[in-house]
Amino acid sequence: MSDQKPPPNGNGGHTTIVSAGFKLGSHVVSSLAPQFLALILINVLFLALLYWFIDSRARHTVELVNHLLEACLKSAGG
Repeated sequence: MSDQKPPPNGNGGHTTIVSAGFKLGSHVVSSLAPQFLALILINVLFLALLYWFIDSRARHTVELVNHLLEACLKSAGG
């Protein structure tokens, strides 16, 4: 019959949501100014550092509370 090659995405040539989202995302990123991309990167780094700091403080607080509870349980049980 016809010797047509199958489309590279393997779904009969239909656009999937993932491929449409990837195409839209790459178009949006390529149309942004480099300064705006740098601002986004700085914001992402700031949020990552903020999350790390809050997580570190929470772990430290839990450790201190556990030490206090152990000391209270030892003194109450003895």
